Amino acid sequence: MTFPDKLAAASHEYLRRARMENLSPNTLENYGRVLDMFADFCRATQQPDEFVAVVAWKTKLFESGLAPSTIKQYLTDLQIFFSAASHRSYAQEIRFADNPIDKTLMPKIPDRPYEIVLTDEQVMQLYRSDAPPHFQYWPRNRAILMLFLNEKIRCSELINLRLSDLDFRDHILIVRSGKGRKYREVDMSDLTELAVEAYLDSGIRPAYLSDDDLLFGNTSAAEQGNVRAHTGAARWHPFSRNGISNMVERTVKAITGTENCRAHDLRHVGSRVCLNAGQSIEELQGQLGHAQISTTQIYCSRMGSKRARDSARAVLAARDAAANELRKEKTAEQKVRPLFA
Repeated sequence: MTFPDKLAAASHEYLRRARMENLSPNTLENYGRVLDMFADFCRATQQPDEFVAVVAWKTKLFESGLAPSTIKQYLTDLQIFFSAASHRSYAQEIRFADNPIDKTLMPKIPDRPYEIVLTDEQVMQLYRSDAPPHFQYWPRNRAILMLFLNEKIRCSELINLRLSDLDFRDHILIVRSGKGRKYREVDMSDLTELAVEAYLDSGIRPAYLSDDDLLFGNTSAAEQGNVRAHTGAARWHPFSRNGISNMVERTVKAITGTENCRAHDLRHVGSRVCLNAGQSIEELQGQLGHAQISTTQIYCSRMGSKRARDSARAVLAARDAAANELRKEKTAEQKVRPLFA
């Protein structure tokens, strides 16, 4: 059996076992995607064994321009796979003798100061902003920014969010596909509710979709022009993580001038603001869905000064003011609409 064939068989067995461990669909998809990328590379280049293959793939990833953090994540996923596939419970013909990946192969990632990705003044810019020039889908983009900043959900959670997960009566957002498949409920801010309602009123999300379909997605231009030909959610495709992150980066840059602000950065920024404004770390832990409070404590590095507390309260005041402006716009539109009905 050649190395690429052995790798394919071991990968199949690894994913089969992973599904039995009740891992989340998102985790399984990520593992499968990385293994497929590695397997395709090994088959195309006819790699002789796992040790040579890992080093060659790492080199190719760097040459392709991927960020060191992304490469480290890919190698970590491979490390977990080889650790499992070298266990004696695997059949001998698909078992690997050793794990070819150790810490010396991992790229070094400089610490990133999450707490200063966006200043409080820039967060207020996001709250107050009108549509930037040439942003056709601004109502959708704004709703997504608000969900990351205010409800602090993860990118994978936003991608899997359905309209029925938003309880507008009790002002609660339900996360059914959290990390580790954990269920949690998060209070929705007024600004997020109004931004989502404006997105729904904009028509960007097709009217034929049900409440149980994804809240955010996309369709092709051709399909948008022929909505009567089909029904259901088949034409409403979920966003990829890269698609969401690229959208967030473009929108944040257009409003604040800040580059490379990722979707997950907004979760950190929103958490910093709430902590400085007086939210307890235990409450934030529940909102973020962290299993360990030590994870939540990462967000606490810039807490304490009176200046920071006053600034955070000003951000929340700006959020409330933005909600009031959206509410006035909605009321004005409702008054005008009957005149043109």
